[in-house]
Amino acid sequence: MHTDTLATVLAITVSVWSLAVLLQLVDVVTGHQVRRAGRAAGTRDRDRILAWTIAVCAIVLVLVVLGVDSASRLLLDRGEILWGALLLVALVAAGAITALLAARALRRPQTGYQVFRDELRAQTGSRLAKGRLADYRAWLTAIDARANDVRRRVILGRWVRAIPVVVALVLLVAAIWLAALGKLSVWEVVLAVVPVILSTWLAVWGARIALARNLAIHAVHQKQRAEAILLLEDLDRKAPRKVAGLSERVSRALAILREQQGQENRQH
Repeated sequence: MHTDTLATVLAITVSVWSLAVLLQLVDVVTGHQVRRAGRAAGTRDRDRILAWTIAVCAIVLVLVVLGVDSASRLLLDRGEILWGALLLVALVAAGAITALLAARALRRPQTGYQVFRDELRAQTGSRLAKGRLADYRAWLTAIDARANDVRRRVILGRWVRAIPVVVALVLLVAAIWLAALGKLSVWEVVLAVVPVILSTWLAVWGARIALARNLAIHAVHQKQRAEAILLLEDLDRKAPRKVAGLSERVSRALAILREQQGQENRQH
């Protein structure tokens, strides 16, 4: 491989690894905070979502700025109007999509066990109809189905944590290759080992924190679910019920009343 190509690969991997390790730090710090919050109160990880949104938007903003610089070079320096215009359109689309996804993530309503339990607490002392109770049971079933879908998130988290390690390994291979060609010194190759060690350590630490966080949040969710089921059973006991044979007795009473009214009319 050509030396200039290896140098380009090394520069790109250094930039990508810097962004990836930033996301690893965000994952570790916010995961630790959510783990503590989950054990204390079990609130939804709004802070974690906010931190991830800020980090991702910052990275996208940097990439958009670099893209605008490249597009301006294509338009002004090289005179390639078509490719420059297409690049600007792509950058605008990327910025718009990022903004929409960020707004959706931050404005997503809370529909977990805590909201469900608080909704039932607000109905304490009321006599709800059977249809309303059936709606609450369907809501609880939907929350259970969403909470049990953890396999996809766990697999996705593993792949995301492996990306910085792979990028660091590519960086190390490129540095060793350039050193073999005499373009880098030994201490620079040793310095390239640091990203591999740091990314691996952060990936393992993040996975351990994620496991502890999931267990803590799961325990709090199960407690909230148990409280919600008790409230739902209490509302079910207070719900109005049909009395056995009530319709027959009402019909009989109405028939007797009509007979009495008929007798009174005949007497008059």
